[in-house]
This record gives sequence, structure tokens and C-alpha cells, in this order.
Amino acid sequence: MREIDRSEFLAWMAKGAVGAIAGGVLSSLAGRAAGADPGPSAPVTVLAGATVIDGTGAPPMPDTTVVLVGDRIVAVGRFPEIPLPPEVRMLDLAGKFVIPGLWDMHTHIADAERTFLPLHVVHGVTGIREMWGFPHTRDLRRRIDEGQLLGPRMVFAGNIIDGPPGIWPGSEVVATEAEARAAVRRTKESQADFVKVYSLLSRETLTAIADESRKVGLPFAGHVPHRIPVAEAVELGQHTIEHMYGMQLSTSTRTSEFYAEIEANWSDPKVEMARRGSMEREAGETYSPERAAALFDRMIQQGTWQSPTITVEQRYLTGAPTQGPDASEMLRYMPGFIQQFWTARGTGEGQPSDAEIAMAQQNFQARLRLIAAMNAAGVGIVAGTDAGNPFVFPGASLHEELAWLVLAGLSPMQALQAATVNAARCVGLEHVSGTIGVGKYADLVVLDRDPLADIGNTRRIHAVVSRGRYLSDQDRARILREVEVAAAEDDGAVLPSGGMLPHCCSHGR
Repeated sequence: MREIDRSEFLAWMAKGAVGAIAGGVLSSLAGRAAGADPGPSAPVTVLAGATVIDGTGAPPMPDTTVVLVGDRIVAVGRFPEIPLPPEVRMLDLAGKFVIPGLWDMHTHIADAERTFLPLHVVHGVTGIREMWGFPHTRDLRRRIDEGQLLGPRMVFAGNIIDGPPGIWPGSEVVATEAEARAAVRRTKESQADFVKVYSLLSRETLTAIADESRKVGLPFAGHVPHRIPVAEAVELGQHTIEHMYGMQLSTSTRTSEFYAEIEANWSDPKVEMARRGSMEREAGETYSPERAAALFDRMIQQGTWQSPTITVEQRYLTGAPTQGPDASEMLRYMPGFIQQFWTARGTGEGQPSDAEIAMAQQNFQARLRLIAAMNAAGVGIVAGTDAGNPFVFPGASLHEELAWLVLAGLSPMQALQAATVNAARCVGLEHVSGTIGVGKYADLVVLDRDPLADIGNTRRIHAVVSRGRYLSDQDRARILREVEVAAAEDDGAVLPSGGMLPHCCSHGR
């Protein structure tokens, strides 16, 4: 077979390529010297012969080729076998499975840029939603986007907006409508992507936040405040509900009774928040399918997404992962100050009693059943871990979250979609992310085994493609070694946020 020349190759590419995306890079390719070594940063990469699971829900496509030009996918399908010019990096992936890059929709501590950010990527997490942003977060994202740092694509919240007395130091505490509106405007000025709401807000302040968010053009998301039934937050337009907060209380035959009790005892929010665990257990025992169906319908109509963060809930029960990599194996990638924070959280005063743990285990199962009911009804579910909380590891724990979603009743395909197409839709990036198709970002994960046969196979990573950069198993091992060195060097470091870890999973426990 004769050697194909550049003009023929470019013509072949053009049949499946998006000219506006590929044109500049292909023109550069055309001008290169013949015989140049493409190397890992070749402008054109051909992933050949894999089974592609494109994230749309369509059946897997065996023996499929994906062509990447720079940071975009320009062709997906079966193409004639032609000898490619040497400037093209050709990778034979026969027997492998290619899925879209994964999103973790609830993360923290992006500040730990030498450890947390690359750990996401090497585990196939090519996009994150950072749930507590700071003034420097925008610059951090810029440096990632410009290639100065290895890290995932990032959508980030502004500062947490909470009611008095506030749960976390550094959050913005608002007690009046005027204060709430001003906090939203500051979020807009910080160039964050959305407004983050929290547990102690009142009905007055949440309503003001919802209205001001619409005015400035930002969605608001986060915790459903403890005093407010989920249905009210949904009606106000809350975009995502994190940790399923309020869902059990709002799907019980005793909903009105629970919220009346909360309001009557709000003079001491800490006492009322501490009772939440037992109240949720009682709500789980009085689940109302009719009330749940009405709430699910409203969530679907309003476009409200559920982010269950099952993994962080499981950590409360066990203190360490029960599946996936051993905690001791992963800890070597965590800076010393993170390890100290995690240890302090696990050994301080107010640790749960055996009876409280047993109650939480019972409620954990009820929460899984509620996720199954939401999924069956068609509520949009996205995968998030609350990475940064004790023993919730960046990147690695996302695979655990997928396994929990399957255990809760989602199919492996639905679990994958929670971290791909659903995630992209939730953050408004479905036109460029979440599925494998022409014009989409070149963010992919190559697996050794079929994730639809066993969702645990998402851990069997052969390679990661992040922003068009192909990271082989050897590349990933090198990056992990670099992370381990960085973790040791950062021992005792202080985060740019002033030393406070942006940990937000306030479970009242």
C-alpha cells in the first residue's frame, strides 16, 4: 500500500472534522517537515479500534476510531485503513473501552494545586465543580486552562452564603434581605459560576438570594436550608440539591410536623441541627410515595438536579473507604496538613456513639432507596464526592461514588451518565463536554475492561486524555510520583485561603 501524502490525509480528516475547530491545527500539520516525530503532544492523535461508550445512552460502538486535533474531537467512527503520515500519533486500542472524561460535581481544596488537581486527572476526572470558591480561584482556573498547571476543567462557586451564626469561618453570613442581595452581587463580581447557599439561611434570605441571582444571571445551588422544605427551594429555582439535604424530611407523611418543630426550636440553631440525624431517620421510616412523587415531578419540571454525595456519607459510617484503593495507599499523596485535618476531624470531641452510628447505618440504606426512587422517576442525578472531606480522595473517590450509585439502583450506564452527560448539562457545558462526539472537548478515559459489565471497571484505567493530552499508564505513574514528592514538600503548608480548608460537608455530626 502506498504512503498517503499530507493533502490526502487532510482531505480524509475533513470528511469527519469540524473545520472551524481543526483548521488551524491541521494547517500547522501540513507545514511540518516530513518524518517529524509526533511525540505525546502531536497535534493529531488517532485512537483506533476501541469500543466507544459515548455517554449518550446509545449502545457501545465496537472497533471505533476517535480522531483528536488539539483539544477537540474531530471524527468518531469507522474509517478506511490508510497509512497515516508520520506527524500523526496513532494508538491501537483494540480490546479497550473509551468513555467521556468524568466530572466530580462536588469537590473542595483546589488550592492544593500540586496534589489535588493532578490527582483528579490521573484518575480520569477531567472536570470538577468546586463548591467553595475564593478570590484566587479564578486565577487558578486560568493557569489550568493555559497549561501552567495539570488539572481538570473547573466550574466554581463563590463564597458560601449562610445564615447566622454561620457554620464555617470565612463564609458570608447574611441576616437580612439587603445583606443577602449584596452577597449575591459580590459573588457575581468575583466572576464565580454560581451562588453557593447554605444550611442556616432563612426563608427571607433564601428568597432574596434566588431573586438577586436571577437578576445577575447566576444559578444558585448548594444546601437546602434546614428550615425550608425542598419543594420551596425548588420553586425558588435552586439548581442543585447537595447531599440530599431535606429530601427525607420533605418526602415523609410527617413533613409539616417536622418543619414546624424545626421552626419552633430555631432560637438555638446548633441544637436543632444536632437533631437532624434522628429527624431524618424518623422521616425515612414514614416515607410517603405520594408526597415523593409530587416533589420529584416538580424537580423535573424546574430542572433541579440531585447531587447525593453518597461517598462522604459512607465515610461517616466507616471512617475509611470500603472499596477501591486502601486509604493508607492513597494517604501518601495527601499533604501533611490535610492528613492532620482529617485526623483531627476523626478524633475530636462529639464523636458519634454506637447507637448513633447504628441509626446512621439504617438511615444510609433509606437514602439509597430514595436515590433509586428519584432515578426511577426521572430526577436528574449527578455524581459528586465532597472530595477534601476526611478520606474522600480527589479523583479516586469518584469511582467509588459511581459504585454507590449502582448499588442504589442506577444501571452502570446511568451511573456513568451521572458523571458525564448529566454533569455537563448541569453546568451548562453539554455542547462541549459530557459525550464523545465531533466538536466536543478531547477529554476521555481509556479503560481496560467494560464499565457496563461492571461499574468497578472505571478504575481499570489504561490512559487518560485531558485537553487532548494523552496520558499513558507510564505518564500517570510519573505524575503520581510527582504528587507524592509534592505532598511531602507541602507538609505543614498553609493554603492560599488563609489556612482554612474549604471543607463544606456540614452534617451536624
